[in-house]
Amino acid sequence: MPVIAIGASAGGLEPLEDFFRKAPFLDGWCFVIVQHLSPDYRSMMDELLGRCTKMRIVHIQDGMTLTPDTIFLNGPNSVVTLEGDTLRMRPFQAGDRVPNLPIDALFLSLTQRPVESTFAVVLSGSGSDGTRGAAAFHTLGGAVFVQSPEEATFSSMPKSVLIADSADRVLAAAAIPGAIRDHLRNGGKIASSAEVLSEDSARAILELLERAHHVDFSAYKAPNVLRRIERRRHLRGIETIEGYHDLLRGNPNALDELYQDLLIGVTEFYRDPDSIRVLRSKALDALVAQSSEESSIRIWVPACASGEEAYTIAIELSEALKAAGVERKFRIIATDVHRRSIDLASAGIFPRSAMENVPPKILDSYFARHRDQYVIDPLLRQKIVFSVHDVLSDPPFMQLDLISCRNLMIYMNDDSQNRMISMFLFGLRKDGYLLLGPSESLGRYADQFAVINSRWRLFQNESSKRVLDRSILSGTLHASSRIETNFPEQRIPPRRTLPRAILAEPVHRSERDNLIRSYDALLKRYAPSSILITTDGTVLAWFGSASAYIDTMNNLAEWTVEDIVHPDLHFTINVGIERLRQGQTDSYERSIAVDMASGDKQRLAIKVEPLELHSKSRFLLVGLKREDVPEQAAAPGSTEALLQISGEDHSLLARRIQELERDLRLTEETLQHVTERLEASGEELQASNEELQASNEELQASNEELQSSNEELHAVNEELVSVSAEHERKIELLSELNRDTEVILDILRVGVIVLDDQLRIRRFSQLIGATFQLEAHDIDRTLGVVGPRPDFADLANLVREVLQTGEAVTRSGAYGASTLEIGAFPFDRDTDDGAQKGVVLLFSGTGVFN
Repeated sequence: MPVIAIGASAGGLEPLEDFFRKAPFLDGWCFVIVQHLSPDYRSMMDELLGRCTKMRIVHIQDGMTLTPDTIFLNGPNSVVTLEGDTLRMRPFQAGDRVPNLPIDALFLSLTQRPVESTFAVVLSGSGSDGTRGAAAFHTLGGAVFVQSPEEATFSSMPKSVLIADSADRVLAAAAIPGAIRDHLRNGGKIASSAEVLSEDSARAILELLERAHHVDFSAYKAPNVLRRIERRRHLRGIETIEGYHDLLRGNPNALDELYQDLLIGVTEFYRDPDSIRVLRSKALDALVAQSSEESSIRIWVPACASGEEAYTIAIELSEALKAAGVERKFRIIATDVHRRSIDLASAGIFPRSAMENVPPKILDSYFARHRDQYVIDPLLRQKIVFSVHDVLSDPPFMQLDLISCRNLMIYMNDDSQNRMISMFLFGLRKDGYLLLGPSESLGRYADQFAVINSRWRLFQNESSKRVLDRSILSGTLHASSRIETNFPEQRIPPRRTLPRAILAEPVHRSERDNLIRSYDALLKRYAPSSILITTDGTVLAWFGSASAYIDTMNNLAEWTVEDIVHPDLHFTINVGIERLRQGQTDSYERSIAVDMASGDKQRLAIKVEPLELHSKSRFLLVGLKREDVPEQAAAPGSTEALLQISGEDHSLLARRIQELERDLRLTEETLQHVTERLEASGEELQASNEELQASNEELQASNEELQSSNEELHAVNEELVSVSAEHERKIELLSELNRDTEVILDILRVGVIVLDDQLRIRRFSQLIGATFQLEAHDIDRTLGVVGPRPDFADLANLVREVLQTGEAVTRSGAYGASTLEIGAFPFDRDTDDGAQKGVVLLFSGTGVFN
C-alpha cells in the first residue's frame, strides 16, 4: 500500500485541492496530511477536500490502522507519527521542543517504512518545518516531492527543503500525483550502472565534475552516483541525460548543484551515542592513560562534513583528560573534500536543532548561546584544524593515535575501500585505533587489526608495518594543491593603503567632497612641503611641492622610500631613519643637490624630524625647502655640489651596513647548515623509499596470490551456497513426503515400524507411537527392548525368521478386545555403504488404532 505523507501550512489549502483533484481514488493509495492548525478553530479541511475527491476522509485517532483509498487528517496541538501501518497521535507536552514541528515528526517516522512505497510531499508554508525530516528520509533513499516555490503562496517551507538539497522533484502541486504514479510504475529504479556508464554523456558528466572540482567520482558506487545524477536531471526538468550533460557543460551553477548533491554530508553531535560511549571507554581513556607529558595525541576525522563528529570527539577527549586529572596536548585534524562544509565547520556556529543529542552538562560547558545559535568554546576550537583534503588521492596524515571515519566507505566501491583502509593503516601508529561505521568492514586488511568492539566497528592497529595499496603507489596518490587549512584565530593582514579621513558622523557624498577639498586647501597653505614616512621606510603621504620628488607612475604595490622617492634623497632620509632607530630624537638637517628629470639641478634643505615619539607607531616627517643655487656653483659632478654631508653620517650608515652584512652572513651560514641537513635527510628518505619500493613489490606479489586464493574461495563459496540451496529444497520435499505418508497411514489406520538387520528401530509411524507408547528416543533401540508385545507372536523371532528366509510372514491374534494382524516384509535397498537389509512391520486391525 503506497503511503503519501503530506506537510502543509500557510497557503496549503489550494495546493491540497489541486493535488487531490489529480490523485487516484481507487488505486489503493493512503494519504496522511499534517498541517499547522489553530487550537481554537475547528478545521473544515475534511469538507473542503471532500469536494475534490471521492476517497474516505477521517480524523486521526491514536492506534488507527492505515487503510487504502483513505485520507487521514491530523488534529490541533498533536504530534502524529507512523509505527508500521499504525498511526500514533499524542498531544504536545511541556518538554517538547519549541516551536512545535509536527511535519518533521511525521517525516522522521517515515524512515522506519519501506522507501519504495513511501513518499514525502512538502507544500506551501512558512518557516522550515519538514526540512529536517525530509533530509533524514531523503538520505535513506526516500522520494521527496516539493511544490514549486514560484507556485506556492508561502514559499519558505519548499525553499528550505531545496536549500537542504533534500528534494527529488520540484513540481506544481497538481503534477505531484502523476510523478508518484510514474515512480511506482518503474519501482523508483534507474537504469543499471552498466547501461548508463556505457553512454558517452554519463561518462562525460563525471569528467566535467572531476575537472571542475578535482574529485574522481568513479571511486564511488556507480548506482549511488547515477541515482543522484538522475535526481538532479529530474529537478531540472530535462528528459535525457544528453540534454543534462549539455546543461552542465554551459552552466557552472548546475554543475555545482550536482557536486553538492553527490557529496552526502550527514553528521550530527553524538551520532549513535552508544558508539561514542564505546569510543570513550575503549579508546580515548586508553590514549589518555598511555600518554606522557611530552607526547601529543593526534586524531584524524576524514569526511567531517560540517564538523559535528570532530567536535564531539574533541569534547569527549577533553572530558577524558579532566576525569584522569591530567593535562595533555592533543590535535584533531578534520578534513573533507567539500570546501563549503569546511567553512561551516571552521566557524563553529550551529543552530539550536543541532544540539538535540548533546547532554545538557556538555552543552553548558562547551557552547555559548547567541540568540538561536550555539558557538563552540574558542579554547576547544583552537585544538582542531579543518582542512580541505581528499582522502582517496591526497597524502594521509602520519603518527595518528585515532582515525574516525564513519559512514564514508559505504558510498565507495571495493577498490576505493581497500585504498582508504590502506592509507589509514599507513598513518596509524602501532596500537592506534580506527573507528568505522556500523555497516563498514576492514576487507582484506582485517588481519592487521584487533577487534575492540565488533558492534560499533572499533579496531586497534596491531601491525607496525606501513602497507600502502598498490593503486596508491602506482601513481594515483598526489600532493594536492587544493589543500587549504583553516587554523583557528587566523587573520589575513590587510594590505597597506593610503590613510583616509575617518568621519565621526555619516556625511553626504557632496559634503564629503567639499570637506576633503577644504582639507587639501588647508594643507597647501599651512603644511610645508614634506613627506610622511615610517621608521621601516614606508611612505604614507606627501604634501605640497614634495610631489615633484615622488614617482608613482609604476603603480608599485609597496610604496617605500627606495621605490618612489627621488634617488638623491635616499641617503639623507636613511640617515634620519637610522638616527631615530638608535634613539636620537632631535631633528636632522642637511642641504643636498638634486638632479631633476629636465637636467636642471636644485638645492634642497632637508629636515628630518620624528613625530609621536611616545606611541607604538613611530613616524618621521621629511621637510623639503628649495634653496637658490648661485651660478658660480661647483661644476657638475663635484662632490661638494652634490652633497653637503658630514663624515658622521657616513660612519652612521657604515655601522648599519656592517650590522646588516653580519646578519646576512649569519643567515647564509644558517641556510647552509639547514641545506646540509635537508640533503642528509633526503638521502635517508631516498634509501627508505627504495626499501619501501622493494617491500611493495613483495607485498604486491603476495597480494596477487591472496587475490587468486580469494577468487577460488569465492567460487567454492558460491558452489556451496548452490548445494546448500538444493539440500534445503530436498529436505523440504522429504519433509512434505513424510507428512503425506503419515496422513495416508492415518487414513488407512495402519501402523508401521521399520527395522534394520540388527533389529534396531529405524522409524515408526505416529499411530504406532500413540498406541504402543514409543517415543522419539526409542529410535536405534532394538525391538527386543521396546516395541509391541502381542501374546500370539514373538516379534523379534518373527523378524529374524523373515531376515533368514527372505519371505514375508503374517501373524494375527487377539490384542485386548480387538484383533491385531501383523505382517513382516523383508526389503533390500542400496545405499552409499552398499546394500542394506531390513524388515517392515505392518500393524492393522479393527479397533486397534482408535
